[in-house]
Amino acid sequence: MIVQYVHFALAAVLVAALAIEMRTGRIPNWLSLLPFVLFIVVAATADDRAALAWQLALSAGVFVAGLLLFAFAGFGAGAVKLMSGLALFIPLSQAVTALIIFVAMLFVGLLLVLGLRNVMGDENSKWHVLAKAVMPMSLPICVTGLAVLFWL
Repeated sequence: MIVQYVHFALAAVLVAALAIEMRTGRIPNWLSLLPFVLFIVVAATADDRAALAWQLALSAGVFVAGLLLFAFAGFGAGAVKLMSGLALFIPLSQAVTALIIFVAMLFVGLLLVLGLRNVMGDENSKWHVLAKAVMPMSLPICVTGLAVLFWL
C-alpha cells in the first residue's frame, strides 16, 4: 500500500535537494541517502526481489561513474550519492533516455544558471547559486528524476 507513494516521496527528496543546494551549495548526507531508504521499503514489500538486482547493478554503475566525475570533473559527493539513489528507481529500459535527459539538462541548466546569475547575481547574496558562478548538480538530477518518475 505505501509503496505506491514512494515515487512522490522520491520527488519530494529531489526537489528538496535542489532547493537546499541552490541555497547552500551542498546536498546534505541525510537527504542524499533517503532514496536508498525508500528503495529498501520497495525491496521489502516486493514479491520478486530478484527483479530488483538490475536496479542495484544500474545504481552501482552510476555510483562508479559518479566517483570518476567527483574525482575529475568537480561533481560534489552529495550529487553522486543522490544520482546513485535515483538510479535505483530508473527501469533499465529507460536508462539511456534518462542519461540523455541528464546530459541535456546539464547544458540547459548551465545556461539557465549563468543567465540567472547575470540578471540577479550578487556576491553578497544568501543564495549560493546567485553568489557564485556554479552549476547546482541537483538541477539536472532533479529534472531527470521527475521526468523518469512521472513522464516516461
